[in-house]
Amino acid sequence: MRNQVVRSSWKSVFTVDEKWRLKNVAEAYESLQFLENEIKEKKFFGGEKLGLVDISAVYVAYWIPLIQEIGGMELLTTQKFPNLYRWSQEFVNHPIVKECLPPRDPVIAIFKGRYGGRFVSK
Repeated sequence: MRNQVVRSSWKSVFTVDEKWRLKNVAEAYESLQFLENEIKEKKFFGGEKLGLVDISAVYVAYWIPLIQEIGGMELLTTQKFPNLYRWSQEFVNHPIVKECLPPRDPVIAIFKGRYGGRFVSK
């Protein structure tokens, strides 16, 4: 499932052809919906404590919001995936995780500088 989320969300940003872009967005939504159904009302995927599944889903919590911002699109929102969005905020703000993640601004600057015009905007 993780690979499908990564592949489809990444392609959603880089695909110029609108038909294929919408297909990739639909695939990303499907994968995110699976995770939404799994997290339900729990704080983390395993319950109250941060676990291996949460760590392996770092792409959803950290990278998807970055590519959304860079690509001018919406994949993971509180309206579409309220439980998963809530989890992503809990995850990236967990003291241990926060200490390990790279700072957002330099990462965004690197991506914009490297890929610039290749990102599709809304």
